[in-house]
Amino acid sequence: MNPRVPWQPSMIKVGFAAATLVMIGCHGCTSGNAPPAQPPAPRGADPVAAGELVLHAEDDGKAFDVVRGSSVTVRLANNAGTGYIWTLTPVDATVLAARGDRTTEIASDIAGGPTADVYRFVAVGPGTGSVELALKRPFGSAPPGRVVHFTVRVH
Repeated sequence: MNPRVPWQPSMIKVGFAAATLVMIGCHGCTSGNAPPAQPPAPRGADPVAAGELVLHAEDDGKAFDVVRGSSVTVRLANNAGTGYIWTLTPVDATVLAARGDRTTEIASDIAGGPTADVYRFVAVGPGTGSVELALKRPFGSAPPGRVVHFTVRVH
């Protein structure tokens, strides 16, 4: 055995044989009776079963379908210390009922660090609810820094 050559030809043959056996064994797991893998459904394509739909600023302008009893959470990034908060405009309570007031989730112990303003709803009745939030200071008359809109259809 040559000390400068860590792999001998017989070791390579054993490695290939082992890899071949693993591939043959795994092939049997996915062929035959197993159904083909389905790609994930795009958000909003099918109603969310009575689970939780979480919306973010990136979902601005989109429409989503949920079933009655589903939770709808709007979680929007913010920075503490700027004086800005996400303010909710009135929502049709016969479609989406608010579950408490706005809460703030703190992502860091650093003063002025990232936070998230969170609004929670439950889908209570069939119909379409429009959710609009504006990022603004609760004092003064300056226009909002940003506005987001979501449409939630309850089935």
